[in-house]
This record gives sequence, C-alpha cells and structure tokens, in this order.
Amino acid sequence: LGDLFVVRVAGNALDMSTTASLQFAVHHLKVKVLMVMGHEACGAVRAAGLPIKAIEGEPQALSSCLKVIKAGLDCDRAEKLKDHRARDREMVVQNVYAQLDGLTHDVGIMEKVAKGELLIVGAHYELSSGIVDFFSEVSM
Repeated sequence: LGDLFVVRVAGNALDMSTTASLQFAVHHLKVKVLMVMGHEACGAVRAAGLPIKAIEGEPQALSSCLKVIKAGLDCDRAEKLKDHRARDREMVVQNVYAQLDGLTHDVGIMEKVAKGELLIVGAHYELSSGIVDFFSEVSM
C-alpha cells in the first residue's frame, strides 16, 4: 500500500474524473511516473472499434466513453492486419498513444515533465504471457 496510485477505467479513457485523479496524484501526492497501460484483449477498445451505430445502442455513459476511445483509433489501419492478435494489439497501442496525447494537453502535468519531476510512459500488458512492453515516453 502506498507505492501505487491506480486509476483504472475502461479503455484508459481520459475524462474529467480520470484527469482529476491523475492531477491529484501528480500535484498532491507527488507521484513520479504516470503509466498508461493498455492490455491484450481489451473489451472497451474492441467495442470502440465497432460501427458508430452499434456504439450508439449502448447506455449513454458507455456510448460516450466508447466514442472518446474511437476518436483516437485508426480502425482502417488496424483492419488491414489479418492476424487477430496483431490487430488487437494495434488497436490497444493506438488507444494508449491517444490517451498519452490527451495528457500532453494538461499544462500542469507537462510542466512537471519539463522540470524532470514526472515521467509519462505508455505500455502494453500481454495477459497471456505477463509481458509488459514499454513502448513510449512523453517528453518536451
């Protein structure tokens, strides 16, 4: 206890409460690392890849969340991949990049990055093997 401050939400989607939680962690708890970690077989990312009509059939809050995730995905690029595991990973990684990009628009968080007080990284967790691939670092 006390070593990790975890904000866990469907699809790592940044919204007001997840952003506020991260801001609290950075500015008040003085965390040193923000990690956006997607995972293999993420149902939220998979659902965000569905046609918009299907997404709009979901409950309002879920539909809104999936639309935010979908906005950061290049579904056409991912669909070109024939291997379903490769396609799954591509979609999850695209989403992690999109959420990292969202964090770069937070002035207070990026000030901490610029001062070297905060590291922001993106990762993919492969459930089937336990491997975590750290593939991105946000910098100034």
